[in-house]
Amino acid sequence: MPTKPQTKLIGKVSTDSGELYVLDPSHLEASTTGAVKFPAYNLFASFETEVGDGEFEIHELRDRAGKLRRIVITIE
Repeated sequence: MPTKPQTKLIGKVSTDSGELYVLDPSHLEASTTGAVKFPAYNLFASFETEVGDGEFEIHELRDRAGKLRRIVITIE
């Protein structure tokens, strides 16, 4: 019988706007005045939580060998 993937809480993320972004921080630029420039198309992803603002848990899922397979943000 296959074992279930192991899950582990690795953090939480909060939003006031109901929108979350996933990006590589090396592609994020901020000026000394605080203006933020987001990367070009396809170097980040954004999505609506559909529940508005809140705090959401982030879990990692690893296979039996311990290799990272999935990151899950729980929106509830």
